[in-house]
Amino acid sequence: MGRKPGLRLAFCLLAGLPLAACQSEDRQLEGIIVKYGFSRNVPPSTLHGPGLLVAKENYDPRDQSPRSVQLATLCTARYSVDLYGFKPTPSETESRDVASQIGGSFSVEAPALKTLFNLSATARAARSAVVTVADARIYTYARDELAEIRALLRPVCRETVRTNIGQGNAHQVVKVLEATIELKINFDASASAAVKAKALTELTKAGFEIGPVSESLTTRGKALYYGVTLMPVTQI
Repeated sequence: MGRKPGLRLAFCLLAGLPLAACQSEDRQLEGIIVKYGFSRNVPPSTLHGPGLLVAKENYDPRDQSPRSVQLATLCTARYSVDLYGFKPTPSETESRDVASQIGGSFSVEAPALKTLFNLSATARAARSAVVTVADARIYTYARDELAEIRALLRPVCRETVRTNIGQGNAHQVVKVLEATIELKINFDASASAAVKAKALTELTKAGFEIGPVSESLTTRGKALYYGVTLMPVTQI
């Protein structure tokens, strides 16, 4: 399977792989990290959109720019960002730039399913996979909009955020990198029915739509957030 220039580079970014894993592309990778300022969202989902108040799980306060993050919701959207009433803005220029780098298809070995998408059970069941990336877009709120969202928080939500501020672990999602990912998974011949079933359960929980299952499986994760940019919240 052919690969567009920059596709492997972009997935190193989304996967949070060490620079050595990108070999000669490491300088470009650093440039993309700085330019777009994303951390990989593990696992990809639609749970933590722009404006939402969140905390980092397994948080190390010394790491201010982690390559990947696992997020916990501090306030549900209906008590926070939904009260604002305005949708985040699509960043057209950035969206076009990032889409030109990560759009296309490429083949990966089974372990990459865990590295890129946090799909451990699927990686165990697979022999290889073909990944297709489409519709990459960036959505963001301006800083004044984020402040307005924080001003609208309901009392219980506000107290929860204050508690986490005291622990140094309160953040607001500034922008997200959204994309649709299609996986064509080629199962290992030795994978049992039970192992495949665990993979299907994992893919469903991760937001992928499941197609017919045989020796291979095509599944689609539509409009999931693969990258997030966070802003520390220090007072409210």
